[in-house]
Amino acid sequence: MKKLAAIGALGFLASGLFAQGLNTGGQTKDDWEEINFEFNSSILSDGYPSLLRLADLLSQHRDYKVKVTGHTDYVGSAAYNDKLALRRADAVKAFLVKYGVGDAQVTTSGDGKRSPIVDNKTKEGRFMNRRVDLAVTDGSGRLIKEGGIGDVINSLMSKLDDMAKKQQECCDQILKKLDKLDDILAQLKTLQGDNAKLQSQVDDLRNQHNALKDQVAGLPKPLTSSQTQDIAHTEALGAVDESQRRNKKFSVVSANIGPTYGAGRTGNFTFSGRGQFFSPFGGDGTRAVQAQGEYMYYPGRQEGQFDIGLVNRWGSIQAGAFGSFKYLNFKGNQQGGGLGQAAFLFDYVFSRGRIGIFGTQGFKNTAILNSVQLGPQSFLQTYAQIVNQYGGSALVGVWGNAYIEGNLAYLRNKNPNQSDAPGGSVRLVQPLNEHVAFTAEAGFNETLLNTNDSGRVVFGLQLGNYIHPKDYGKTKSPVPMDVPRVRYQLLTRRLGNSPPVANAGPDQVGVPGGTVTLDGSASYDPDNDPITYQWTQIGGNSVTLATPTAAKTTFTAVAGQTYIFKLTVTDTGGLSSSATTRVTATTPATATIVRFDATPNQISAGQSSTLTWIVQGATSVSINNGIGNVAASGSTTVSPTATTTYTLTAVGPNGNVTANAIVTVGAGGTTSAQIIRFEGNPLSIQPGQQSTLSWTTTGATQVSISGVGAVTPNGSTTVTPTQTTTYTLSATGSDGKTVTAPITITVASGTVPQVVVFVATPQNIDAGSSTKLCWQVTGATSISIQPGVGSNLNANDCATVSPTATTTYTLTATNATGQIQANATVNVGTVRITSFTADPVTSTAAGSPVTLSWTTENATSVVLIGSEIGPQTLPANGTFVIHPITNSTYTLTAYGNGGQTVSATISVFVR
Repeated sequence: MKKLAAIGALGFLASGLFAQGLNTGGQTKDDWEEINFEFNSSILSDGYPSLLRLADLLSQHRDYKVKVTGHTDYVGSAAYNDKLALRRADAVKAFLVKYGVGDAQVTTSGDGKRSPIVDNKTKEGRFMNRRVDLAVTDGSGRLIKEGGIGDVINSLMSKLDDMAKKQQECCDQILKKLDKLDDILAQLKTLQGDNAKLQSQVDDLRNQHNALKDQVAGLPKPLTSSQTQDIAHTEALGAVDESQRRNKKFSVVSANIGPTYGAGRTGNFTFSGRGQFFSPFGGDGTRAVQAQGEYMYYPGRQEGQFDIGLVNRWGSIQAGAFGSFKYLNFKGNQQGGGLGQAAFLFDYVFSRGRIGIFGTQGFKNTAILNSVQLGPQSFLQTYAQIVNQYGGSALVGVWGNAYIEGNLAYLRNKNPNQSDAPGGSVRLVQPLNEHVAFTAEAGFNETLLNTNDSGRVVFGLQLGNYIHPKDYGKTKSPVPMDVPRVRYQLLTRRLGNSPPVANAGPDQVGVPGGTVTLDGSASYDPDNDPITYQWTQIGGNSVTLATPTAAKTTFTAVAGQTYIFKLTVTDTGGLSSSATTRVTATTPATATIVRFDATPNQISAGQSSTLTWIVQGATSVSINNGIGNVAASGSTTVSPTATTTYTLTAVGPNGNVTANAIVTVGAGGTTSAQIIRFEGNPLSIQPGQQSTLSWTTTGATQVSISGVGAVTPNGSTTVTPTQTTTYTLSATGSDGKTVTAPITITVASGTVPQVVVFVATPQNIDAGSSTKLCWQVTGATSISIQPGVGSNLNANDCATVSPTATTTYTLTATNATGQIQANATVNVGTVRITSFTADPVTSTAAGSPVTLSWTTENATSVVLIGSEIGPQTLPANGTFVIHPITNSTYTLTAYGNGGQTVSATISVFVR
């Protein structure tokens, strides 16, 4: 019965221990529950019930100890994961100490990612590996598992069984001794003593049982479900608040509008919009990602920029690395283009804001915007070039929550004709409430670095949430940085090289022996590169050239000899081309008057006539009526008041010969002079530059330009005025009346716009057809073309026009310094030579007359030139008598409105 009572007491004790919840025999493992963590976090958010039971056990047994080991998944470096694992173990220790465990009872360590319990390939597996293990030992170092109290009770049951066995052995011995009656009494006395001892032991056992019962009853009661949930909820909220505080996100959007200023501005106003997102991340919140975008609009120009980068903070210092991408589009160019730069920033963060430095380096440095063909193998290219910059920025809180931010940069100019320049901006942000703020901003050379400086002043609103600058010093997370805008400049460059065009001049056949001039000045380079000249002789008896490396050179020709020369012109790129010319010197026979006539041979009083003559083989030539000795060939103007006969006398080795030319003065018909066109290109130049004057007249007997002198009725010349000059073209007809046309060439001292190209393609059209005007202009704020094309035109564009008559279009480009003009003439009615004949084609004797006849369309005049005659300006349709002495070639050039020309050549043979 006593044994049963002892067993019952032990059962009661065991039931009390099970009721305390300290036995987890229903679990599948004896180890303490593992504590799991979120990715890259050391904030405790799991295992609160188990940790609370462990805290109670360790509080009751101060000799117990626990080892806390932290683990991670495989993501990240080994060094980083070791630190993260240790922080997780320290978080568990902090919780246990908070709930009564002694600091010395808990030791921590971090095992990093070296001991995964499952595969890291799945999300669930990585979560299970992000854990903390618990190892609990008693005072003797024996491992206490979560089921250790049940083991103590089993040990007590074993001791009670041993005691019951000893009592049974005692009773068996007494029964044996009862067999001996004589010993019964003595044994009964002995039994009485043993019974007393047993009673004492039972009493001791009862006392031990009661003491154990009291001890079990004194153990702390387990937490209720509600208490456990409250503690877990409080700790979870704290963990969430801490995570949100460390990783608070910010985002703002803003819009601004305002005027522009400066000579280099694009348009008179600008609009911009901007958005920014800033998000700290990580367990400690010392890293952040910053992304932002901005759109800027100017009349004729649009830009968009996107920046993204990482920011890291160490105490009061933060650093950021960003990639910036800009797309820009200029009206009038063929395409837009993109640029890219890297930016590196360092800031010192203090209680009222931040101050720092930055530098940029382009990684996509150019964007091609436009290409114009110059020659067969060359192009003029317009492109945007990124500008590297170095400078500083600051943001400082002022009154209330308002703050001022700004930046200033040194800009490295890529244009050798421009010096480096500063650029920057300053902005005031005045909050109106928690999420709305008024902004005012001024900038200088913010993006486009033009030839002249420019800027803007804008006002707008900012919406969103952001940390106030006066709170910068209170937070350990990074703060938004001022990423510099991508700055750039527009440049032009020539790609490729087209060979120059050589022109050695026409063949010179039948010239007299003596000094002959070779003229290659009509050679040119399509790219306007400087060219060098080289004359070489490739045929005939060897002669010495006076200046073989000049555009013009001379040599001494021997009568009866033929010479062939080659002219080679070379540009600065090493490309060259060649042309040849032939010179034939004839032996003069007896004096021969090849030609002597008056044009026109009938005039009115006060009008003029031109005497023209060609004499061969003469030692002297003279004309009467006050003219006197003259050259062997030439022309002179006479104005007789009455009909006059002019006699030319040629003196030769074999005697004299004469010829007459009669100028009839009467009341015949007269013609009036007309100025078809008078142009200057360009109309505005820089000091030291040239402008080309070109003109076309009809019915004029005399033509001159003020400041230049007498000129041909149709032609061109270059002028280099040192100041703004007005040139007047005067044309006098046979009726004695003079008409004039002025044109002004402006010499500007500032940087005026440049007209790179202004052409009509094709230049000559028939009535009812159309042509394209194409132009490229740089440095202009406004562009117009008259007549009829319009104003506010693109800097690079084309327009289709269909004039009904020959029209000169004037392009005017203007900026703050001044304006420049350029002309392009479209000729309506193409000039054609419909016939050009010789009668006879073969002359039977040297000096015999041959009649040249021609007809043209849309021509105002023609010029005839041949071996033995100088240039003859003649009517658009007509005839002319020549006297060839050897095989000769004649060229007829027809001139039309707008300076258009066409030529035809005919050969006459002498047998």
